[in-house]
Amino acid sequence: MGRAVAKLKLKYVNEYIDRNGKLRRYFRRGGKQIGALSGEVGSDEFMTAYAAYLAEKPKAAKTTLHEDSLGKLIIDFYGCRMFTDRKPSTRKLYRYCLEPISKAHGHRSATLMTADHAEKIINAIGQKRPGMGNLTLAVMRRVMQFAIKQKRRKDNPFIGLEPFEVGEHHTWTDAELKQFEAYWRLGTRQRLAYSLLLYTGQRVGDVAAMKRADITDGAVHVIQEKTGAELWVPIHPDLLRAMKAYPAKGLTLIGDPNGRPIKRQALSRMMRVAIKEAGLPVRCVSHGLRKANARLLAESDSTEKQIAAVSGHKTLREIERYTKAASQKKMAISAMDKMPNRKA
Repeated sequence: MGRAVAKLKLKYVNEYIDRNGKLRRYFRRGGKQIGALSGEVGSDEFMTAYAAYLAEKPKAAKTTLHEDSLGKLIIDFYGCRMFTDRKPSTRKLYRYCLEPISKAHGHRSATLMTADHAEKIINAIGQKRPGMGNLTLAVMRRVMQFAIKQKRRKDNPFIGLEPFEVGEHHTWTDAELKQFEAYWRLGTRQRLAYSLLLYTGQRVGDVAAMKRADITDGAVHVIQEKTGAELWVPIHPDLLRAMKAYPAKGLTLIGDPNGRPIKRQALSRMMRVAIKEAGLPVRCVSHGLRKANARLLAESDSTEKQIAAVSGHKTLREIERYTKAASQKKMAISAMDKMPNRKA
């Protein structure tokens, strides 16, 4: 008989199963939920956070925060369902926006914040990084929505602020695709990464997560991290050639040189270097290959619903935005070829 394994029980640790069936753990003391505890119980990640909360020095609050402060509001937001019910990738994005705000403005009053104050905070971010400014604006609107529900405020100072103008990701042209392929030949890890991005039409994070076990009947099974959409994407012959040319290593379709899994950031970084070395302009980024996939499908007479079946987009409006770069000349010729001949 096997020996029973003792379960580690720690004071102040609150556990519950969320609506998605995921186990959540929080440090709770004095009737208040202090902060989240990530990692397995007993792991270094878990015990470091637990020790910090136990010493009343959680990472999110290195200094004592007034109940009315913006920093305290953000900490409380992390414990509400507007945050905890989001997908892990969304929560990570929220923290990415809110941690700098908490650090720079956490001492300020959340109740007394005016629209002018809110605009200054967003402008300071958006002047150099407009995309980040828009993302922070959207997240702060949610935080202040939470404050209104908590009756800490009567209005939302971030409502009405104009978003920054941002350009769309460039869709790779045929010439740019050929230039990358000419530089990174079949058999290189860079060519495999490029082929996975182009021929599956998926986001970088979803490509990094693809496993060999996800391939069945000539298609790769994908559950998109951002949307939760479940897809079966047929493996294009050019992708199959790239997969066969690069030695199979590890469990994932693309990993580090030793075959170990990599995260989205590492794959993006590898592609940035590869794109630069291939002599392509800075407008060429990994996400542009997803758009190139939609363009190539559109130019091949695929319907919008067929393109959405590959990309995972839920609205035709998004597909229209992605296929805007489809060659007008090619599509016009294809359309005219379909027009029946009328005899006088």
